Amino acid sequence: MSRPFLRNSLALRIALPLVLIAPVFWFAGCATPPARPQAEPLPDNEVVQTRPGATPREKMIEIALTEWDRWGRQVVRVGRDDTYCVAGGGFPDQPQGRWLTPDDPMPTPSDEGSGTDMPLPKAVAEPAAPAQAPCLRYPDGTGGEATARGCMLAKRYWGIVGKTPTCQQLTTGGWAWSAVFISWIMRKAGLQNDQFLTGATHAEYVTDARDHLLRHPAFVLERTPAVPRPGDLICTARGADRFMTDPAEIQAGRTPMHCDLVVEMDPVRHEVKSIGGNVQQSASMSITELNDANQLDPYTNSVMQWLVVLRNQLP
Repeated sequence: MSRPFLRNSLALRIALPLVLIAPVFWFAGCATPPARPQAEPLPDNEVVQTRPGATPREKMIEIALTEWDRWGRQVVRVGRDDTYCVAGGGFPDQPQGRWLTPDDPMPTPSDEGSGTDMPLPKAVAEPAAPAQAPCLRYPDGTGGEATARGCMLAKRYWGIVGKTPTCQQLTTGGWAWSAVFISWIMRKAGLQNDQFLTGATHAEYVTDARDHLLRHPAFVLERTPAVPRPGDLICTARGADRFMTDPAEIQAGRTPMHCDLVVEMDPVRHEVKSIGGNVQQSASMSITELNDANQLDPYTNSVMQWLVVLRNQLP
């Protein structure tokens, strides 16, 4: 065998691995695209203050509490007896809610066309004295989001997905803002695309967790019954899908859902406190009674049929 042939053969054996390896280094230097498309957020220089040294989980909770305070600290009680009532808070100038009387029909979860993500009565009663009816509700077009301050606050959340709704749009079902509220909190807490992807619907980030789409997910999905922990997201299907029992049926961007961020767990009182946007037309704290095992489930309060918990994996 001639020496030139040997030299050429050796050169080929050396060059071939280099050709195969080179593309690996090329792609490794490129940014990995998000698991699903992300809207370009509007310019936003707002920094929400959190405690120095706070962990990502603690930042989420602190930011949610700050927003709840900005909205007037409205509270919704979700009882074992299927009650679902506003207990206080709100803005002084917001449109009047409605007191429900004992003769009013039981509430039903809202459908996809409703401006709120949470249950509303089938019919709105005439205002009655609080002594006669301890259950206050805010129908569409009322509550904190119908005020100038509420509109300004809610517009900030929509900016995270590049949208600029009008104040009138914010009180309609097409611009329900609870999912962008959660997305905004996550970005302000510092979460990146490989941890949490923003979206205009809750089902998008729920299916991200279910399908393990992210490289370093902040949340993993767990079915109820489950014991909630601070920093978790608790989620329910709503509208026509409110009786859904299998998380595999959730369709990204299509299944109407609502999620709250858990801010406190009280095992002694069997209660969990969570904060969500577009709850009774405000950013509200819901105080939900748990079952005897301190679990969130679809049965203890049939109005709120909690389907999944998104477990927070961050410190």
